Amino acid sequence: MEKKLIKQLALPLYFRNVKNHSNFILNKVNEVALSLIDEFKDIKKFKKKFNFPVLILYGPSGSGKTHLAHIYKEITDAEFIKQFSSVNLNEAKLGKSFIFDDFDKITRLNENLFIHFFNEVFLNFGSLLIISSKPPSEIEFSLGDLKSRIRSCISTKIDLPDDDFLFSILVKELSDKKIFLNDKLCLYIIKRITRNYKSISLFAKTLDIISLEQKKKITLKQVKEAIKIIKAKT
Repeated sequence: MEKKLIKQLALPLYFRNVKNHSNFILNKVNEVALSLIDEFKDIKKFKKKFNFPVLILYGPSGSGKTHLAHIYKEITDAEFIKQFSSVNLNEAKLGKSFIFDDFDKITRLNENLFIHFFNEVFLNFGSLLIISSKPPSEIEFSLGDLKSRIRSCISTKIDLPDDDFLFSILVKELSDKKIFLNDKLCLYIIKRITRNYKSISLFAKTLDIISLEQKKKITLKQVKEAIKIIKAKT
């Protein structure tokens, strides 16, 4: 395991610049989602290919769904929404695009209004990105028409990154902050923090702060301190 990870340090990674984010790292768990989001550059073509200008991204917390949503926002100038209202319906009539975050967690969705919203997005060349922790088949609706409509949209799952990829992300995050740890320390870290992008980023920021405050060469002691801090936050 350790030898395999160390060997893969030299694997080429594709970094994509994103507005308001430092970068996006393309890998096997998100490449399909990214390619679908790129297709929103031509809404007419997307509708012809997939029928509805709607994409559903689902997967566990920390898998990178929000990061992908920002790429979609950059392409479509979409608006983030968490509570749907008639205001959004009126915006859809003007061709606005939307990102519906935490869709599976909404408690009071006006399903009749949302059906109209869905139709307006389609008719006026807007688009919609739905983010959910559950697949469409597991989201319950009262209206059969809405359930059918949602399940007919294209969807794709994003999984958490594996150890090999977490290792590479950690090295990249640390190197951006001019922190260079040996392979054993990196392996020690990824085995002890939560397996997602957020934890990796938070760890790198925390270790950087500790390093600047203590003005000492980073050792296992500082690494343990950073891990303890982020575990209390996540």
